[in-house]
Amino acid sequence: MELYHVPVYKVFIEGTNEQGKKVKKEWPALRFMPYWNDPKKPDPHYRTKGWVNAGLHQLPKKKVTLYKPGYGTRNRYSPYSGAIQMRDSFLIHDGPRNLSEKAWGSAGCVEIIGNFNNFKKDIADLSGSISKDAGDAISELVKVGKLFVRVDYARPPDIKKNFAGELP
Repeated sequence: MELYHVPVYKVFIEGTNEQGKKVKKEWPALRFMPYWNDPKKPDPHYRTKGWVNAGLHQLPKKKVTLYKPGYGTRNRYSPYSGAIQMRDSFLIHDGPRNLSEKAWGSAGCVEIIGNFNNFKKDIADLSGSISKDAGDAISELVKVGKLFVRVDYARPPDIKKNFAGELP
């Protein structure tokens, strides 16, 4: 298993609190990650075969059309579920608890660092939803077309330069 140094990005949640005041919350996240697209069995989501620096360079503001409440991370166990689709197979979902947790990976998803349930709760709290469950609130927002996502431009990191070693 290869290890890489990857940058940490910021995810912002903007909305209105119960007092009607505009609020912006900030969450750290992993955004670009090396991904092995096996040339013998290539993933059709990627044009490049072999090592891919997976992640969206940018995405104009758009309505979220899919929330997957039962989604679970595939490469590591996580007690949190749910994923917000940005585009195609690019999702926003749970990531490592903190920056010292190693061996997380992504195929271009945005992985929220910390407690993903709290991230979802921040979305629910700033949405005006009356739902008691954050996942239900997000589902409701998607259904009525009131949840939006935007990815600001960023140059992907150089995965060859950021190679840190291998785990046995």
